[in-house]
Amino acid sequence: MSNTVLKKITDVLQEFYKQNPYVELLKISIDEVKAGRVVLGMDIEKFHTNFYELSHGGALMSLADTAMGAACLSCNKKVVTLSFDMNFIKGAPLGTEIKATGRVIHNGSRTMVCETDMINEDGELLCKATGTFFVVGKLVEE
Repeated sequence: MSNTVLKKITDVLQEFYKQNPYVELLKISIDEVKAGRVVLGMDIEKFHTNFYELSHGGALMSLADTAMGAACLSCNKKVVTLSFDMNFIKGAPLGTEIKATGRVIHNGSRTMVCETDMINEDGELLCKATGTFFVVGKLVEE
């Protein structure tokens, strides 16, 4: 993929998520985009937490799904999630800064497989997720 196409995809991806009310609600930021790899950020605020002031599993699953979907978009493919698996390794208390790195590990014409690692500001692994996605179209014309 050329740098020009990747730049166009990055711009469209940024706008795509600005228009997504759920991503905006969770305050997910796009920190880095490369072909097949995207880094997202989410700072755990009170509304992300459960009664123990730890990040709610649903908020973390949403971040993981978004990171993997964004990685697919970075390959110029719009996708929907077919399956998803998540391992919660360490809790993320209120105030934690999370980085989720989504990576494409299979880039097929009809399906894609991705993984996401989520780490805290100390580089500790919080969660690991994998997902399979169905390709529904292209993000931009090349």
